[in-house]
Amino acid sequence: MKKWEVRAINTNAVDETVKNTDLSRLTAEIMSARGYNNLEDIKAFFNGTELSDPYLLPDMDKAVATINQAIENGETICVYGDYDCDGVTSTAILYDYFMNMGVETLCYIPERNEGYGLNMRAVDEIRQNGATLIVTVDNGITAVREADYIYELGMKLVITDHHQPAEALPRAEALVDPYLENCQSEFRDFAGVGVALKLLCALEDGGDDFIIEQYADICAIGTIADIVPLVSENRTIVNMGLKQLKYTEREGLVSLIEQSGINRDNMNSSSVAYFLAPRINAAGRFGSALTALDMLVTEGDEAVGNARKLTTLNEQRKQCEAEIVAEIGKYIADNPDIVHDRVIVLSGKGWHHGVIGIVAARLLERYEKPVVILSADDDGFAVGSARSIQGFNIFKCFDACKEILVKYGGHECAGGLTVKESDIPELKEMILEYAKENFPVMPRFTLTADKLLRGADITEQNIIDLGRIEPYGAGNPEPLFALSGAAVLRVVPLKNGEHTKLEVSYDGVHLSCLMFRKKTASIGIKAGDKVDLMGTLSVNEYNGKKSFTLTVTDYRLHGIRQESYFAAYDAYESFRRGEELPPEILKKGRPTREELVAIYKYAFNLAAPFTVTNLSARLGINCFKLSVAVDAFCDTGLCRAAENGYIEMTSPKTRVDIESSRTLHRLDSLIKEYEIAQE
Repeated sequence: MKKWEVRAINTNAVDETVKNTDLSRLTAEIMSARGYNNLEDIKAFFNGTELSDPYLLPDMDKAVATINQAIENGETICVYGDYDCDGVTSTAILYDYFMNMGVETLCYIPERNEGYGLNMRAVDEIRQNGATLIVTVDNGITAVREADYIYELGMKLVITDHHQPAEALPRAEALVDPYLENCQSEFRDFAGVGVALKLLCALEDGGDDFIIEQYADICAIGTIADIVPLVSENRTIVNMGLKQLKYTEREGLVSLIEQSGINRDNMNSSSVAYFLAPRINAAGRFGSALTALDMLVTEGDEAVGNARKLTTLNEQRKQCEAEIVAEIGKYIADNPDIVHDRVIVLSGKGWHHGVIGIVAARLLERYEKPVVILSADDDGFAVGSARSIQGFNIFKCFDACKEILVKYGGHECAGGLTVKESDIPELKEMILEYAKENFPVMPRFTLTADKLLRGADITEQNIIDLGRIEPYGAGNPEPLFALSGAAVLRVVPLKNGEHTKLEVSYDGVHLSCLMFRKKTASIGIKAGDKVDLMGTLSVNEYNGKKSFTLTVTDYRLHGIRQESYFAAYDAYESFRRGEELPPEILKKGRPTREELVAIYKYAFNLAAPFTVTNLSARLGINCFKLSVAVDAFCDTGLCRAAENGYIEMTSPKTRVDIESSRTLHRLDSLIKEYEIAQE
């Protein structure tokens, strides 16, 4: 179960905002919840921020001088990018600009198996092809060794990047990175493509309008895809880019938009994030990133053909992802203890490196814990990808394990690593030991709502006005609302029960609540229940009639006291891991025979998969005791783990002695040990 929080709102600031702007009160409350309590900040947010002087970025003058000198000398310039969407779009705008300027231009994007960033073999190839200047985009700030090699070969280097620099900086004519200490720009959170756009503006001697007109559409895609905060200059870039995307004449993008099924009139940041960016990323994962680059910079049949290839590659990505998830699901079903570890560490053979990060993200969402996925290859090494939650810094975790890692990198919530296959068991032990020593109680997967909604808030005007906060993305998500105690009127299966709609009454308002990828048979909700919901609001119209819809992000039965639940569940997981617990907690968590019978009968009569969370809420039994009971049922064949964390009751063919369960036997043994120790 996820932890829920609701942001605080400054009522006085909201009053001032409503008085002095044309924002609805609900929109003003959302802005206050996000820390916008000053009229100047609010006006700056909604009125847009002009792009700042590109020369405020470090070494921009040196970068421009170096590039212009190379152009004047008739030198060949190589644009060196990266294989993700940000890297591809960064490469595209710089490469296209140079080509249109008549500059002798090469581009190089490493394949995924080459690894991220500059590498010696690529530098050799670039030199052999005649380039004398390399300009990096979205990489290079940590490439100290490779930079030295470039100069050994008599070439020059300009680095544009947006990643954190290390203590040692690479040799280059210019280091353009907003995270360098000498950066004078107030805003620093650009994507790689944002920094590249700034370079083009500087090369045009401040010709922002021309560059924006030419490249804002591509730049918006890369900025959204790289999940940088969509505030300040990023918000401006994306706003302008989305407007251009609606009318773009780039034939590759037009084809990609059509294949994605996007209505160009309704183009928004979500369209890019969920439909365009994954297709561009698929090239670097399952083919060559050059396919995506060519889609952006070529014309005619070639551009359209490359767009079709991206869609095909994305379907391959989905299939591969599903196969890995299914394999992992089977492994977890056979080894259920693994999901009770503080960090879930899984390894397999030959899992596609381009997909394991996505798989890790899916498992993080499902099990609400940090996840590390390792894929071993035939060369004796394993490549890993990790996703984490705020509060558990996965990069620091890897840093604590660095003695056995070949290489690693990342930040708080995501990371990558390479390790010898033979060291995987030791690595897992080190990760779990790090988590145990530093986090006796792990941070929670937390959802934060902007506001606890009231019925009076749900009006057509209010919901439409919320759209002014767009474009949504990192740092500026779509407003998330909490509802407490909504009465369920109807439960409606959608698409053969694969999705579900709840019709609810909430504080005098009727709402349709859409629950995507939540099977009707498994949600554990029926008409007459009261539920708590988190979700996003929209207005829909059908046959001239308008209605309000909540797209559900998370749900639970009403009345759960989450802090008590978490305390009990933490104790249960400690028990599953074999950690020491106070005897009173163990005794309190031991279900009586009568309770076991009652729980079994209730669960069996549900005739549908269930979760411990829902069952705990319905029966009023703390989740430690209930989880122990469910484990005892699984031990003796009375139930089994189903998909996505659900439990399914079974019908045993023979009589079962529940007290013979190994779970109950272990719990009783621990209680007895404590009792003997007290005598």
